[in-house]
Amino acid sequence: MSIMNIRVYTVACEIANEIASIVGKWGVMHQRTLGEQLIRAADSITNNIAEGYGRTSTGERIQFFMYSDASLSETRNCLKLAYGRQLIDEDTNARLQRLLRGLSISIVEFANSYLERDQKYQGPFRERIAKRRAWLVRRSEDPTPNSNRSA
Repeated sequence: MSIMNIRVYTVACEIANEIASIVGKWGVMHQRTLGEQLIRAADSITNNIAEGYGRTSTGERIQFFMYSDASLSETRNCLKLAYGRQLIDEDTNARLQRLLRGLSISIVEFANSYLERDQKYQGPFRERIAKRRAWLVRRSEDPTPNSNRSA
């Protein structure tokens, strides 16, 4: 199966492309500082999914998927900064934060699917993925609406 058919990858690409489009409308100073970092972080989500997908061992794959999720956290932080600097409006920030929170859950579930298929894998990611999944479920069930909350 091609990486282009993997949902987490296509969603990550859509988000990264939207972010690049938003940053393209900012002034030069903001583009060169926060904007470049935000684009790099969003692009890193897709790049790490693709690199993990291309690996052959379960441990290597999951390691890159977790790098992808870490880049997602960086992207969310950059969006918070952009909102605080009034470079994006509240609705845009809230919508992108919501999309990224959902993508984070999907990435962790995608990584978990590799663990389920490879019962022989005994590396450290079994426990890490289980903890991350439990934490994300608790966070997604939190009824507190707060667009600036971290996942």
